[in-house]
Amino acid sequence: MIQSSAIIEVFRWGYVNIPGVLFAYAKELNLDLEDIGILASIICAYEKTRPLAQSGVEVGQVLESCTALSRQKLSRKLNSLNNAGIISLDNGKKSFTEKEISLQPLIIKLEALIVRDHPRLSNKANSDKAKKQQIEKLEDMLDEYKFKIEQLELKLEENHQPDRSLPVPIKSDDNFRKVADFVARKTGNLLSVKMSNELRIWLDEMAFSPEFLLVLLELCFERKIVNPTDISKIARDLKEYSINSLDGLEMYFKNYVDTGKNISLRTRRFDPDIVEFGNFTGIDMNAEARRRVYYKWRYDWGFSHSMIMKAGEVMCQRTKNGGLEYMDSVLNNWMAKEIRQVHEADQEVKEFKEKKRSDKKNTSAKPAKTSVVVGEEYEIFIPPVK
Repeated sequence: MIQSSAIIEVFRWGYVNIPGVLFAYAKELNLDLEDIGILASIICAYEKTRPLAQSGVEVGQVLESCTALSRQKLSRKLNSLNNAGIISLDNGKKSFTEKEISLQPLIIKLEALIVRDHPRLSNKANSDKAKKQQIEKLEDMLDEYKFKIEQLELKLEENHQPDRSLPVPIKSDDNFRKVADFVARKTGNLLSVKMSNELRIWLDEMAFSPEFLLVLLELCFERKIVNPTDISKIARDLKEYSINSLDGLEMYFKNYVDTGKNISLRTRRFDPDIVEFGNFTGIDMNAEARRRVYYKWRYDWGFSHSMIMKAGEVMCQRTKNGGLEYMDSVLNNWMAKEIRQVHEADQEVKEFKEKKRSDKKNTSAKPAKTSVVVGEEYEIFIPPVK
């Protein structure tokens, strides 16, 4: 009888272990029961796929682990937890189900809370931190010495091999040395490992010229921006938006760095999608509140830029003085119908026109009035029939 019992299948599926520390620190982490349920679904997906030490778990795996979750609800909660610093969500150019979720921020927060409440752990943590900083400092010095040794070896090879037919040192090393010397002179410190790695990325991957980098770094250092990560954020913006002139650099820093305390604020960054959207619809998008509405559609609701432009096209075609509220109703309708592609939106608009044409034929004997369509339709002005 035991062999045919369903309980054996229950044991095979296993159990999800939710750490009790989540309940103990839920108030300090600003977590409600729904948030804990989402974290439980993520942990369940981890247990079925890969260990926690790896990069993360995909959204699609979380949806498979908990079939009661809808894409909209999971997207909303993941964005909320990501903004609160509970999880790390990969918002790269991937589909929603391929985005990776990492619990590393939650682990760091829980560790800090536990260390705070346990003095013995606090002393150990401070000691470990000091040791880690000392090791990093020694590694930086070692890398700097290695770099100097490599340069000396190159010079020795040049002295022992004066033949001009031999290959000269590659240009990228000369460019690297030129910019590295500038950074060391400006900061008064040796080039750190992090700065050295980022400098290689700026020169090799982003293909910036050393002259352009010198101007960029000068503008950053003038504003006390010395963290390599923060400089890389600016460099990625410049590369993405094809800013490659001195005038473009000055305009970028004046309008999108000097105006905000944090250069990584999404609503303060130079965004060509917002500029294109404003030019296309005629809506002034300089106000931060309007930018927030756009980013709600783009990131919280998960619509692509092309879908938002399509909603703007519908708004311009069907209203005289439409605005963001009208587009919000259109996109909300599409989200309810799971319409995520432009061709699906075109088909929905076509079906809506055919329905309106059919309704008009059926009511041709009655004078048409301003129609406010409730629910899945839009607000459309139809002039009276004379």
